[in-house]
Amino acid sequence: MNKTIAREILNEIERKIKLRQHDLVKAEIPTLNEFSKDYLKHQKDIKQKRSWQKDESHLRRFNQNWGDRKLSNISAKEIDDYKTIRLQQVNPATVNRELAALMHIFYLAEKWDKFYGKNPVAKSGLLKEDNLQERILSFEEEKLLIQNSSPHLVPILITALNTGMRKMEVLTLTWEDIDFDKNFITIRKEITKSNKARRIPINSKLRGVLLKQKIKTQHTGHVFLANEGLPYSPKNPSALKRAFGTAFNKAGIKGLRFHDLRHTAATRIIENTGYIVAVSRILESSIFRTRWSQIWSH
Repeated sequence: MNKTIAREILNEIERKIKLRQHDLVKAEIPTLNEFSKDYLKHQKDIKQKRSWQKDESHLRRFNQNWGDRKLSNISAKEIDDYKTIRLQQVNPATVNRELAALMHIFYLAEKWDKFYGKNPVAKSGLLKEDNLQERILSFEEEKLLIQNSSPHLVPILITALNTGMRKMEVLTLTWEDIDFDKNFITIRKEITKSNKARRIPINSKLRGVLLKQKIKTQHTGHVFLANEGLPYSPKNPSALKRAFGTAFNKAGIKGLRFHDLRHTAATRIIENTGYIVAVSRILESSIFRTRWSQIWSH
Protein backbone atom coordinates (compact mmCIF):
# COMPACT_ATOMS: atom_id res chain seq x y z
CA MET A 1 0.00 0.00 0.00
CA ASN A 2 1.27 3.42 -0.91
CA LYS A 3 0.32 6.87 0.35
CA THR A 4 -2.13 7.56 -2.47
CA ILE A 5 -4.12 4.35 -1.87
CA ALA A 6 -4.14 4.97 1.89
CA ARG A 7 -5.53 8.48 1.34
CA GLU A 8 -8.27 7.09 -0.93
CA ILE A 9 -9.28 4.54 1.71
CA LEU A 10 -9.31 7.22 4.41
CA ASN A 11 -11.44 9.52 2.24
CA GLU A 12 -13.94 6.72 1.70
CA ILE A 13 -14.15 6.02 5.45
CA GLU A 14 -14.69 9.72 6.17
CA ARG A 15 -17.39 9.87 3.50
CA LYS A 16 -19.23 6.93 5.06
CA ILE A 17 -18.97 8.46 8.52
CA LYS A 18 -20.56 11.66 7.23
CA LEU A 19 -23.30 9.57 5.64
CA ARG A 20 -23.65 7.64 8.92
CA GLN A 21 -22.98 4.36 7.13
CA HIS A 22 -19.71 3.39 8.76
CA ASP A 23 -19.74 1.15 11.81
CA LEU A 24 -16.90 2.58 13.92
CA VAL A 25 -14.95 0.01 15.86
CA LYS A 26 -15.94 -0.06 19.54
CA ALA A 27 -18.22 2.96 19.05
CA GLU A 28 -21.58 2.47 20.73
CA ILE A 29 -23.92 5.16 19.44
CA PRO A 30 -26.84 5.61 21.87
CA THR A 31 -30.44 6.19 20.90
CA LEU A 32 -31.93 9.64 21.35
CA ASN A 33 -34.00 8.41 24.27
CA GLU A 34 -30.97 6.89 25.98
CA PHE A 35 -28.75 9.93 25.60
CA SER A 36 -31.55 12.35 26.52
CA LYS A 37 -31.44 10.94 30.05
CA ASP A 38 -27.68 11.49 30.30
CA TYR A 39 -28.03 14.97 28.85
CA LEU A 40 -30.75 16.05 31.30
CA LYS A 41 -28.78 14.68 34.23
CA HIS A 42 -25.76 16.65 33.03
CA GLN A 43 -27.82 19.85 32.67
CA LYS A 44 -29.40 19.45 36.08
CA ASP A 45 -26.50 18.20 38.22
CA ILE A 46 -23.34 19.43 36.50
CA LYS A 47 -24.40 22.58 34.66
CA GLN A 48 -27.06 23.30 37.31
CA LYS A 49 -29.29 24.79 34.66
CA ARG A 50 -32.44 26.19 36.24
CA SER A 51 -34.53 25.65 33.13
CA TRP A 52 -33.58 22.00 32.61
CA GLN A 53 -37.25 21.03 32.88
CA LYS A 54 -37.96 23.07 29.75
CA ASP A 55 -35.30 21.02 27.95
CA GLU A 56 -37.00 17.89 29.25
CA SER A 57 -40.31 19.06 27.80
CA HIS A 58 -38.75 19.90 24.43
CA LEU A 59 -36.89 16.60 24.19
CA ARG A 60 -40.03 14.64 25.06
CA ARG A 61 -41.48 15.85 21.77
CA PHE A 62 -38.45 14.63 19.78
CA ASN A 63 -38.33 11.32 21.65
CA GLN A 64 -41.91 10.60 20.62
CA ASN A 65 -40.75 10.66 16.99
CA TRP A 66 -37.16 9.46 17.10
CA GLY A 67 -36.57 8.14 20.61
CA ASP A 68 -35.62 4.62 19.51
CA ARG A 69 -33.32 5.85 16.75
CA LYS A 70 -29.56 6.12 17.18
CA LEU A 71 -28.20 9.65 17.12
CA SER A 72 -26.32 8.83 13.93
CA ASN A 73 -29.61 7.96 12.19
CA ILE A 74 -31.29 11.35 12.63
CA SER A 75 -30.79 13.50 9.56
CA ALA A 76 -30.93 17.21 8.74
CA LYS A 77 -33.79 16.44 6.32
CA GLU A 78 -35.88 15.15 9.22
CA ILE A 79 -35.09 18.31 11.18
CA ASP A 80 -36.27 20.37 8.18
CA ASP A 81 -39.49 18.34 8.02
CA TYR A 82 -40.03 18.87 11.74
CA LYS A 83 -39.71 22.65 11.32
CA THR A 84 -42.23 22.66 8.49
CA ILE A 85 -44.84 20.77 10.51
CA ARG A 86 -44.20 22.59 13.78
CA LEU A 87 -44.45 26.05 12.19
CA GLN A 88 -48.09 25.31 11.46
CA GLN A 89 -48.68 25.18 15.22
CA VAL A 90 -46.31 27.67 16.88
CA ASN A 91 -44.10 30.67 16.03
CA PRO A 92 -40.43 30.45 14.91
CA ALA A 93 -39.08 31.45 18.33
CA THR A 94 -40.79 28.46 19.97
CA VAL A 95 -39.46 26.08 17.32
CA ASN A 96 -35.95 27.45 17.85
CA ARG A 97 -36.14 26.91 21.62
CA GLU A 98 -37.07 23.29 21.00
CA LEU A 99 -34.36 22.74 18.39
CA ALA A 100 -31.73 24.35 20.64
CA ALA A 101 -32.20 21.57 23.19
CA LEU A 102 -31.77 18.93 20.50
CA MET A 103 -28.74 20.71 19.06
CA HIS A 104 -27.03 20.67 22.47
CA ILE A 105 -27.75 16.94 22.72
CA PHE A 106 -25.58 16.31 19.67
CA TYR A 107 -22.83 18.67 20.82
CA LEU A 108 -22.57 16.89 24.18
CA ALA A 109 -22.68 13.47 22.53
CA GLU A 110 -19.82 14.53 20.25
CA LYS A 111 -17.84 15.78 23.25
CA TRP A 112 -18.31 12.43 24.99
CA ASP A 113 -17.45 10.45 21.82
CA LYS A 114 -21.00 9.14 21.55
CA PHE A 115 -21.67 10.73 18.18
CA TYR A 116 -19.62 11.32 15.02
CA GLY A 117 -20.31 13.50 12.03
CA LYS A 118 -22.14 16.77 11.39
CA ASN A 119 -24.69 17.95 13.96
CA PRO A 120 -27.98 17.57 12.00
CA VAL A 121 -29.66 20.47 13.81
CA ALA A 122 -26.73 22.80 13.10
CA LYS A 123 -26.71 21.58 9.51
CA SER A 124 -30.44 22.28 9.17
CA GLY A 125 -30.09 25.63 10.94
CA LEU A 126 -32.41 27.62 13.18
CA LEU A 127 -35.29 29.72 11.92
CA LYS A 128 -35.14 33.47 11.47
CA GLU A 129 -36.89 35.41 14.22
CA ASP A 130 -38.22 38.95 14.05
CA ASN A 131 -36.83 40.15 17.38
CA LEU A 132 -38.01 43.73 16.90
CA GLN A 133 -41.66 42.75 16.56
CA GLU A 134 -43.11 43.03 20.04
CA ARG A 135 -46.69 43.31 21.29
CA ILE A 136 -47.19 46.42 23.42
CA LEU A 137 -50.38 46.58 25.49
CA SER A 138 -52.38 49.81 25.28
CA PHE A 139 -53.94 51.33 28.40
CA GLU A 140 -57.41 50.46 27.08
CA GLU A 141 -56.34 46.85 26.53
CA GLU A 142 -54.82 46.76 30.01
CA LYS A 143 -58.15 47.89 31.48
CA LEU A 144 -60.03 45.17 29.55
CA LEU A 145 -57.48 42.53 30.56
CA ILE A 146 -57.78 43.39 34.27
CA GLN A 147 -61.57 43.44 34.10
CA ASN A 148 -61.66 39.97 32.56
CA SER A 149 -59.04 38.37 34.83
CA SER A 150 -59.72 36.12 37.79
CA PRO A 151 -59.04 37.71 41.24
CA HIS A 152 -55.83 35.75 41.84
CA LEU A 153 -54.44 36.81 38.43
CA VAL A 154 -55.02 40.57 38.74
CA PRO A 155 -52.17 41.36 41.21
CA ILE A 156 -49.78 39.27 39.08
CA LEU A 157 -50.61 41.31 35.98
CA ILE A 158 -50.29 44.63 37.80
CA THR A 159 -46.91 43.58 39.20
CA ALA A 160 -45.62 42.57 35.76
CA LEU A 161 -46.88 45.78 34.14
CA ASN A 162 -45.35 48.01 36.80
CA THR A 163 -41.97 46.29 37.16
CA GLY A 164 -41.13 44.54 33.87
CA MET A 165 -40.24 41.38 35.81
CA ARG A 166 -40.09 38.06 33.98
CA LYS A 167 -42.88 35.55 34.54
CA MET A 168 -40.96 33.22 36.86
CA GLU A 169 -39.49 36.20 38.72
CA VAL A 170 -43.03 37.31 39.51
CA LEU A 171 -44.38 33.87 40.40
CA THR A 172 -41.49 32.95 42.72
CA LEU A 173 -41.57 36.29 44.55
CA THR A 174 -41.63 35.97 48.36
CA TRP A 175 -42.44 38.54 51.04
CA GLU A 176 -38.80 38.52 52.11
CA ASP A 177 -37.95 39.94 48.67
CA ILE A 178 -40.09 43.05 49.23
CA ASP A 179 -38.93 46.02 51.30
CA PHE A 180 -41.91 48.29 51.97
CA ASP A 181 -39.79 50.71 54.01
CA LYS A 182 -37.42 51.49 51.14
CA ASN A 183 -39.94 50.65 48.40
CA PHE A 184 -38.04 48.16 46.29
CA ILE A 185 -38.18 44.51 45.25
CA THR A 186 -35.05 42.38 45.27
CA ILE A 187 -34.86 39.75 42.55
CA ARG A 188 -32.72 36.95 43.96
CA LYS A 189 -29.80 35.85 41.81
CA GLU A 190 -31.03 32.22 41.85
CA ILE A 191 -33.97 33.15 39.63
CA THR A 192 -32.33 35.67 37.27
CA LYS A 193 -30.91 34.76 33.88
CA SER A 194 -27.59 36.46 34.62
CA ASN A 195 -27.30 34.87 38.08
CA LYS A 196 -27.00 38.40 39.50
CA ALA A 197 -29.39 39.96 42.01
CA ARG A 198 -31.04 43.27 41.13
CA ARG A 199 -33.48 45.75 42.68
CA ILE A 200 -36.67 47.14 41.18
CA PRO A 201 -38.44 50.24 42.59
CA ILE A 202 -42.06 50.01 43.76
CA ASN A 203 -44.41 52.77 42.61
CA SER A 204 -47.50 53.88 44.55
CA LYS A 205 -49.95 51.77 42.52
CA LEU A 206 -47.95 48.59 42.97
CA ARG A 207 -47.36 49.30 46.66
CA GLY A 208 -51.12 49.43 47.29
CA VAL A 209 -51.69 46.17 45.42
CA LEU A 210 -48.91 44.36 47.28
CA LEU A 211 -50.11 45.52 50.69
CA LYS A 212 -53.60 44.19 49.94
CA GLN A 213 -52.06 40.97 48.66
CA LYS A 214 -50.12 40.53 51.91
CA ILE A 215 -53.34 40.66 53.91
CA LYS A 216 -55.05 38.31 51.46
CA THR A 217 -52.31 35.67 51.59
CA GLN A 218 -52.08 35.96 55.39
CA HIS A 219 -48.32 36.57 55.24
CA THR A 220 -47.54 33.18 53.67
CA GLY A 221 -44.08 32.81 52.13
CA HIS A 222 -45.10 33.38 48.52
CA VAL A 223 -46.62 36.65 47.36
CA PHE A 224 -48.82 35.09 44.69
CA LEU A 225 -50.94 31.98 44.98
CA ALA A 226 -52.81 30.01 42.34
CA ASN A 227 -56.57 29.64 42.37
CA GLU A 228 -56.25 26.61 44.66
CA GLY A 229 -54.38 28.70 47.25
CA LEU A 230 -51.07 26.97 46.53
CA PRO A 231 -47.81 28.61 45.33
CA TYR A 232 -47.08 28.55 41.63
CA SER A 233 -44.50 25.94 40.70
CA PRO A 234 -42.02 25.80 37.79
CA LYS A 235 -43.17 22.18 37.43
CA ASN A 236 -46.71 23.32 36.72
CA PRO A 237 -46.52 26.41 34.46
CA SER A 238 -49.90 25.60 32.92
CA ALA A 239 -51.73 26.97 36.00
CA LEU A 240 -50.91 30.56 35.04
CA LYS A 241 -51.11 29.85 31.32
CA ARG A 242 -54.73 28.76 31.57
CA ALA A 243 -55.79 31.77 33.64
CA PHE A 244 -53.90 34.23 31.42
CA GLY A 245 -55.23 32.68 28.22
CA THR A 246 -58.81 32.82 29.50
CA ALA A 247 -58.38 36.48 30.48
CA PHE A 248 -57.09 37.83 27.17
CA ASN A 249 -59.59 35.74 25.19
CA LYS A 250 -62.48 37.17 27.22
CA ALA A 251 -61.02 40.65 26.74
CA GLY A 252 -60.85 40.11 22.98
CA ILE A 253 -57.11 40.82 22.86
CA LYS A 254 -55.21 39.07 20.08
CA GLY A 255 -51.62 37.86 19.98
CA LEU A 256 -50.69 38.59 23.59
CA ARG A 257 -48.04 36.70 25.58
CA PHE A 258 -47.18 37.15 29.23
CA HIS A 259 -43.68 38.23 28.17
CA ASP A 260 -45.26 41.16 26.29
CA LEU A 261 -46.16 42.70 29.66
CA ARG A 262 -42.42 43.08 30.26
CA HIS A 263 -41.98 44.99 26.99
CA THR A 264 -45.05 47.07 27.77
CA ALA A 265 -43.54 48.06 31.13
CA ALA A 266 -40.24 49.02 29.48
CA THR A 267 -41.99 51.12 26.86
CA ARG A 268 -44.02 53.05 29.42
CA ILE A 269 -41.06 53.72 31.71
CA ILE A 270 -38.97 55.02 28.82
CA GLU A 271 -41.83 57.16 27.52
CA ASN A 272 -42.22 58.72 30.96
CA THR A 273 -38.54 59.15 31.79
CA GLY A 274 -36.48 58.73 28.63
CA TYR A 275 -33.87 56.82 30.65
CA ILE A 276 -33.09 53.93 28.33
CA VAL A 277 -29.87 52.92 30.12
CA ALA A 278 -31.54 52.96 33.55
CA VAL A 279 -34.41 50.81 32.32
CA SER A 280 -32.03 48.28 30.77
CA ARG A 281 -30.26 47.92 34.12
CA ILE A 282 -33.50 47.56 36.09
CA LEU A 283 -34.81 44.94 33.68
CA GLU A 284 -31.41 43.22 33.45
CA SER A 285 -31.22 43.31 29.67
CA SER A 286 -29.05 45.25 27.24
CA ILE A 287 -31.51 44.19 24.54
CA PHE A 288 -33.91 46.86 25.73
CA ARG A 289 -31.23 49.52 25.36
CA THR A 290 -30.55 48.49 21.76
CA ARG A 291 -34.17 47.95 20.80
CA TRP A 292 -35.52 51.20 22.17
CA SER A 293 -32.56 53.19 20.87
CA GLN A 294 -33.48 51.96 17.41
CA ILE A 295 -37.13 52.92 17.89
CA TRP A 296 -36.26 56.38 19.27
CA SER A 297 -33.93 57.02 16.33
CA HIS A 298 -36.96 56.81 14.03
